[in-house]
Amino acid sequence: MVAEERFMIHLNDVNKVNVNLIGRKAANLGILIQNKFNVPIGYVISTDAYKLFLEYNNLEKIIQNILSEMNSDDLNLIASSSKKIRNIILESELPEEVISEIHSKFQNLEPYPLAIRSSATSEDLPTASFAGQYDSYLNINGVKDTINHIKQCYSSLWTTRAISYRIKNQIPHKNLKLAVIIQKLISAKSAGVLFTTNPITSDESQLIIESNYGLGESIVSGKITPDQFIIQKESKRKFLFKIIDKRIGNKKFSIHPKSLDKGSGIDVFDLSDQLNEKPSLSDKQIISLSKIGIQIENTFGKIPQDIEWAIDNNNNIFILQTRPVTSKKSLELEGLPIYSRGYADDYWNDDTTPLFFDLLGDQITKVVNIELNSIMGYKSIDKQLLKLYKGHVYFNLDVLKSKVEYEIPTFVRNEDVLNYFPEGYGSYGKETMKKLPFRLLRRIFSELRVKFHDPDGAMSKTAMKYEQWTQEIFDPYCEEFDSKLRDLLNTDDLKALFDLWKEFNKVMISHFRLIRYGIPVHNIGMNLMTQYLLTKFFGKEESQNIFPILISGLDHKLTETNHRIHQLASLILSSSHLKSLFREKKSDEIYQIIKTEKNPDVIRFLNQFEDFLQKFGDRGFTREIYYPRWKESPDLVFDILKSLTSENWDQNHDIKSKMLHKQEIVERSVEKRLRSKIFGPLIWKLFSGILKNSRKYIIFRENQRFNLDKWITRNRELFLEVGRILVKREILQNRNEIFFLYKKEIRKIIFDEYNLSEMSQLSKLTRDRMNEFLKYENVIPPKFLLGSNEFDDLLEFDENSNQFRGIPASHGIITAPIRILHDISFIPTIQAGEILVVPRTDPGWTPVFAKIGGLITETGGVLSHGAVVSREYGIPAVTNIPNACKIFKTGQLVTINGFNGSVFLKN
Repeated sequence: MVAEERFMIHLNDVNKVNVNLIGRKAANLGILIQNKFNVPIGYVISTDAYKLFLEYNNLEKIIQNILSEMNSDDLNLIASSSKKIRNIILESELPEEVISEIHSKFQNLEPYPLAIRSSATSEDLPTASFAGQYDSYLNINGVKDTINHIKQCYSSLWTTRAISYRIKNQIPHKNLKLAVIIQKLISAKSAGVLFTTNPITSDESQLIIESNYGLGESIVSGKITPDQFIIQKESKRKFLFKIIDKRIGNKKFSIHPKSLDKGSGIDVFDLSDQLNEKPSLSDKQIISLSKIGIQIENTFGKIPQDIEWAIDNNNNIFILQTRPVTSKKSLELEGLPIYSRGYADDYWNDDTTPLFFDLLGDQITKVVNIELNSIMGYKSIDKQLLKLYKGHVYFNLDVLKSKVEYEIPTFVRNEDVLNYFPEGYGSYGKETMKKLPFRLLRRIFSELRVKFHDPDGAMSKTAMKYEQWTQEIFDPYCEEFDSKLRDLLNTDDLKALFDLWKEFNKVMISHFRLIRYGIPVHNIGMNLMTQYLLTKFFGKEESQNIFPILISGLDHKLTETNHRIHQLASLILSSSHLKSLFREKKSDEIYQIIKTEKNPDVIRFLNQFEDFLQKFGDRGFTREIYYPRWKESPDLVFDILKSLTSENWDQNHDIKSKMLHKQEIVERSVEKRLRSKIFGPLIWKLFSGILKNSRKYIIFRENQRFNLDKWITRNRELFLEVGRILVKREILQNRNEIFFLYKKEIRKIIFDEYNLSEMSQLSKLTRDRMNEFLKYENVIPPKFLLGSNEFDDLLEFDENSNQFRGIPASHGIITAPIRILHDISFIPTIQAGEILVVPRTDPGWTPVFAKIGGLITETGGVLSHGAVVSREYGIPAVTNIPNACKIFKTGQLVTINGFNGSVFLKN
């Protein structure tokens, strides 16, 4: 009997033996069981069994000989030694007495699939944690498989990473002992880890839970971004907890035991979109885990614990292991800021290539961020503003947080501003941003510095100076640039093209030095102030109705462009021949046809169309440089015209005057009501001045975008010529690959700074980048990044919801069928009066807004392009309903309410 109990100890009895026999992990499980925590049943194969295994196979001497030949600084030698040792262990046999004892006890485990884990004597020391160093094996069935995996655990003592770790931490290899835990596997519905202190901030008043569907191996592996929940411990009342933050990770997949007919091991399943976007824990489960976590912490002398747990299909919570929190986990990425796609949703929501990320991003970073911060006296703001991830731009929330603190008073931080930040009370949470103190004295000081160092940044000057720069410098230079580029075409002079690009960039710096005030300060600031004052005097609900009307009916380059397209549509509708042509022919055929026809209607249309391309052809359906512009691909405009002329719809030419009339009535009403208040004349003077600037800088924003399109188009033409030359030199396979090189890489190619091997690697990297861009071209990635870990706010709605709520962006109510539009090529399919549902919008999409009945977008806010144009056409718009393109289906009937941001799905 003594011999039988020598090697295999029941977990209920581990507290009766020395920890050196069972390892720290098993000892902790014993303490948990002793204190009535729910731990899966199992046994420990003691360290005596490992010692006997080494002696039985004469392995100690063999291992020491292999280690003695190893150079501890050479990773290749370490890997080679590791492979030799592991192979020898796996080829060796367990001693007969160990096997006999396993057989005798196995009947208690036979009904269950098993988890087999290591429990080393040097694991989780006060100064070092071995978490993840040794292997675990899940869903092991039968005694034969169990014995094989015990040897696998033994061999995991000698992986390359384990050997290197011991060398680095000066832990001797000699006398290392390993026990093995054999437990019933919990077929988890959800599983994960719980930290009883916040390891990111070392805040002992907070817990963090990370979870996913299925087994916890998906989290431990580090291959997914789990859901993360931050829980506040209430100091005054024991075991009272408050969930203060929920981050829904891009979980991607879950891990489950293989079915019995497939044998031992695990299967990996891709999560459906619906599960990926849902939290893997309920609020009740989060609180229950938190309570258990604190109880475990108290059991271990109030030392913060890192706990692995699982919840089975009956909602029973099991504790799989616990250890002290000895080091920060990789997920926390200490010191890294969170990046948000939220700000980009309003101001840079395009798919983005590496080259365009550099072209626009460098200007925004250096001129709009770093140079401006220096002028304003901001010394501690992070210089790293942007990140390119999966073809989309993210903004550094550390920078945006500082801007909120320095530039946006607490009382005007509305839903639009807070939408840039994640939910909750964390460092960057919406609740934190709401309450973040506004540094008034710093703001006043900064304004004084702007007046002294950059007087064109004043509210009264920026818009005027920009218009002056456009007329006197930018427009003339564009003509000069066009002439210079024509002269360089087909000369294959890369250095001359590079010099022309640098020259254009110098001219464009003035654009960015003015927009850095015109958009983030004047445009956002004045619109926030207008909304605040309306809310203060008329309440939130009425303010949401009034504000869109007051900033509608404005004339700028976007409305001018759309007006010209509608004029072209009117020409088509007035001619039966043109109408037939546009309805019967494909968009990419029409231009060639109309250039050869002699029909008077066609000739008149062609003249108008070519004039349109000359004046507005620099626009496209996105600002991204990779995509063609209207003047090089007229079929993009014909797609819009086909949509506008595909059916007999009421174009309503009088919409502009109606909007202006409505605006005039509302503005008079606002003036009358404000003047009737105490100090009314002063209040109205203040409000009307702010409203005037709101309108001025909405116009400014749309006009600067038109100039940006002209800059983008010319950059595209220049770099396509560079791409043509590099194809000719067999560096690129096609000229569009140029957009997947960064600026510094193009410069090094031009000046012959790569050798043949480097050039070959760069060519492959370029194609890989292009493939990734195309993969995510019409996919909106998660809203937030911590390092490369993706997460979203908790989604309130899914395919089973009937009611949805976003940001009210343009007033009105309509019930109509939905049209999902993932990309611009499907614009001809839009039917009159439909509610358009899109991931995002761009000025190039907006001419069809004259035809639609309403708009829903997945991203953006009140100042996004879709919202601005919706107000011009008097159609209701609701922005910022995540996953709208997945949730809704073309043809579904919905009611959209642009007053309160609600959408109702009709059955």
